[in-house]
Amino acid sequence: MPRISISILGPTASGKTTLATRLAQSLGLAFLDTGLTYRSLAYTLSREPAEGLRTGLQSVLEHRPVVYDRSGELVQEHAILLHGKDISEEIWDLSLDGGLKAVAGDFAWREEILRLHRATVEKYGDVVAVGRDVAMTLLPAARLRIYLTASLAVRRERRRAQYRDRSDRSTAVGPPTERDAENRAAIRSLPGSVEIDTTYLPAAAV
Repeated sequence: MPRISISILGPTASGKTTLATRLAQSLGLAFLDTGLTYRSLAYTLSREPAEGLRTGLQSVLEHRPVVYDRSGELVQEHAILLHGKDISEEIWDLSLDGGLKAVAGDFAWREEILRLHRATVEKYGDVVAVGRDVAMTLLPAARLRIYLTASLAVRRERRRAQYRDRSDRSTAVGPPTERDAENRAAIRSLPGSVEIDTTYLPAAAV
């Protein structure tokens, strides 16, 4: 069990990655963005048959989180490896978006990804994890659960600014989904939880 575990949830471009990175650096944690594993599986399925991955995903796919030490020094950069090859850039191919939705909507795939994430947390220990339902699945005993939100207009502008120089990245941002609402309600019902509206807050204030 990690000594420090923090989960961060919220809709797209609400500030999850920025906050997670700063917390990881300040506290000396691993930072795991679980959504990237979903993209990685969509990429893998576009190239390999599904049969061998249903119960053996960890043997072909490795998600290495960013890791900081207690002094805030970076000791490991993020990488996603498929058969040992770094595919961290390839997973952003816009043609994968349909496959990503299919993976996210498949209970069996979500369970296989959860097993991979649990093994990652077990390996790296203290962690801040970002994802749509990490508070209820990956880190149900997290010491701190954070839900971030922001207005739709601000989230859209943040995403445009983030990917202004990356034509290969989607800047689409929509309103909170039904699943976002369910996660928000679940977070509110759990101890050690905080909700922050980041609409008018700079990252340091969050």
